[in-house]
This record gives sequence, structure tokens and C-alpha cells, in this order.
Amino acid sequence: MKTRGLAGITLLALLCTLTTAAPAVEKGELWKGRDWQAFTHELKTAYVKGIGNMADFETAAAGSAPPPCISKGFVDELKTKSLGQLISEVDKYYRENPGKMDMPVIAVILQHCTKLCASPPTAEKK
Repeated sequence: MKTRGLAGITLLALLCTLTTAAPAVEKGELWKGRDWQAFTHELKTAYVKGIGNMADFETAAAGSAPPPCISKGFVDELKTKSLGQLISEVDKYYRENPGKMDMPVIAVILQHCTKLCASPPTAEKK
């Protein structure tokens, strides 16, 4: 019970921090490379922790049912990487791909920094 309360307080603090200190974002718009570059290290850490917290919650909430694929995969991925490593990989992606600043941060994390959501293989023609 104490862990859930702490997780709830952490999530609330994260949301308050991101909504007050992050660059203004239109409702429904995903944060992109330009936003990521403006984030402090603390905000980048909070962003990744927020994704991890949601993935943990969805995985735990699944109970006996199979957890959502992306959430389970992200939780497993964070067992093999530190937050610092993941943040460095996102920084590196945007640094090496300046023409892709419009790519959402979540897409960079899932497609380029994890084994999740990699570009699907091209279908063979019959």
C-alpha cells in the first residue's frame, strides 16, 4: 500500500512538473525533438520515469490477463538499461538526425532505443 501511495505522489509531482516547467504543447500534441532538446536532464528523467510508471501500472493492472504488449516490453527493457542510458540514446538520436526533430519522443524511445516497435519487416510479394 505504501508503494502505491508513493507511486501516486510521484506521478502527481511528475505531472505538475511537466505541465508547469515544460514547453507549452497544444492539447493532444506529442512532445518532439525540439521539446526534448529544451528539457533539462531532470525533465528528461521525469519523462522516461513517467512512461515507465504507466507501463508498470498497466502491467500490474492486467492481473491474470496478459499485460499490454508495449507496456510489458517497456518494463522488461528498463530492466536491462538505466534511465541515463535511455536518455543518452534519445539525445544521440536527435543529435545524429537533426532532420527528424518532428519525430515524437515516445516514437524515438520505442522504435530506436528499445527492441519494441521496430520498423516492421517489409512484406514479401507473392
